[in-house]
Amino acid sequence: MPESDDFEGIDWDQSQTLAAFLLTVPTLDGSQKTQILEAAGQLIADHYAHLPHKRAAHGVDPAARLRALGRALPDLVGETSFHSELALVFAELRDLHTIYTLPTAYADMVVFLPFQLGVVTEAGIRRVIVTHVMDGTVDAPFKPGVEILSWSGVPIWRELERQAKISGGANPSASLQRSVASLTQRPMLRMPPPDAMWVEIEYAPIAGAAAVLRLEWRVCRLQPDPHRPDAPPPQQPTHLALDDDGDAMRLHRKAVFAPLVLRAQMTGVALPEGVVRDGHPFVREVPTRSAALRGWVGRLDGRDFGWLRLRSFRTQDADDFLDEIEAVLTELPQDGLVIDLRANPGGLVEAAERLLQFFTDRPVEPMRMQFLATEANLALCRAQTPANPLMAEDLSRWIPSLERARQNGAVWSSAYPMTDPGLVQSGGRKYPGPAVLVTSALSYSAADIFTAGWRDNGIGPILGVDDCTGAGGANRWRHSDIQRLARGERPSPSAAGDLPGGAGLRVAIRRALRVGEGAGAELEEAGIEPDHVHAPTRADLLRNDPDLITAAVAILRQ
Repeated sequence: MPESDDFEGIDWDQSQTLAAFLLTVPTLDGSQKTQILEAAGQLIADHYAHLPHKRAAHGVDPAARLRALGRALPDLVGETSFHSELALVFAELRDLHTIYTLPTAYADMVVFLPFQLGVVTEAGIRRVIVTHVMDGTVDAPFKPGVEILSWSGVPIWRELERQAKISGGANPSASLQRSVASLTQRPMLRMPPPDAMWVEIEYAPIAGAAAVLRLEWRVCRLQPDPHRPDAPPPQQPTHLALDDDGDAMRLHRKAVFAPLVLRAQMTGVALPEGVVRDGHPFVREVPTRSAALRGWVGRLDGRDFGWLRLRSFRTQDADDFLDEIEAVLTELPQDGLVIDLRANPGGLVEAAERLLQFFTDRPVEPMRMQFLATEANLALCRAQTPANPLMAEDLSRWIPSLERARQNGAVWSSAYPMTDPGLVQSGGRKYPGPAVLVTSALSYSAADIFTAGWRDNGIGPILGVDDCTGAGGANRWRHSDIQRLARGERPSPSAAGDLPGGAGLRVAIRRALRVGEGAGAELEEAGIEPDHVHAPTRADLLRNDPDLITAAVAILRQ
């Protein structure tokens, strides 16, 4: 584990300009691009669990789009045009599990501006305001709290509409929040670099007339998180429900805007007490080893409460992850807890589903999963049986229904739990008091699964800062692992793609169906609507959520 001074954060002045970065990236020839397009078409046709749904709901035909792109290859201008056009084909699916990952030269990099944005509603008017500014990059009066009016000459709300087309958001709330984030921060794992080398931002200062600021896009390497491995171990790559793009954005935000917080999380050392208090409801932080997990003791109206922040379910070991959460819970007040799942991009499904049992006496029923009924999926399931265990999970349960689909024309297989119900229920309840769950439109994938399980198993109320979760209801696999399994080989721990230049593909191979209260309902695009909605206030965006905390604790104490 690195010492605190091993982490320096990201230096704006030492980052590359986008123009300089683009001069360094290698190019792909026509045959390599064709190979990527053919692999993408085959993967979607053979394995994409949501394909019938996406065709019906949005009128998309990814196979036709990919063929058209193949014909247009000779006419594309510049190397990034290919990546942009292919990324757009996948963005039209509105599914962040099913993506094209750019070649290695791009995939480890982030294009960014030195500030962050948020949306606040004041007197019935929605405004886009600056929430954070990177130290030493922009002079006053551009600072947290100023309102953004236009973006390179385009009114800001129209620009957000345009960004929504490439955001991959599965519903309007998710599209908006992802559009706001991508205006200033674009991990090039999934999103190609912007076409413009700079932006001009018109803004309204706290006081005075509107002004214009011009900033160049900068590029930096995504810094690794020692507690969030670049890839899960060989037995687990097929157990993930994860928004990789959101995971990269989470870490980059910390490195740019909260180096003190990230440094403390990487070392497992609690922040100085004054950083937490400073008039804030949190009065003490519980030290943790994982950067994805934080715990605080708060105090409102003379009474204590607990706050558990789960930034990700990405872990190499579910047992270790859950053991640490249990240890943190013992340090928090036992008569009231808020679990904060905002912007959690997901991770290991087993970790999310087993955690649900910590908060209820009722045996938790895990989510059910089903494959698209194709010959290719049948072949995969036949290859992964107890007699031939290439991966940790036995897929033989899905074989009979996939075989029947040959005769009865069923679109999907039968649905079975991905996580063993006995394993989910074995840990028993760990936290004795009531609990409230807080979500956002950026809570995605395994976080969606956790939220659905929270609702369907009747655990407690849900408070949202948006009107729905991110609605990513699937288990995603990498193209490289599917190819290895088809050859009778084990999945690889490598994070690199298997296509030219290190490019890759990822697909939602099993779609999630709800249980209990929502039995049989799809999670994809529908997400989970909260019981209560708290629209973030200016104080929430600029002063670490005091109004949200008050709202959550009020629900907790009802």
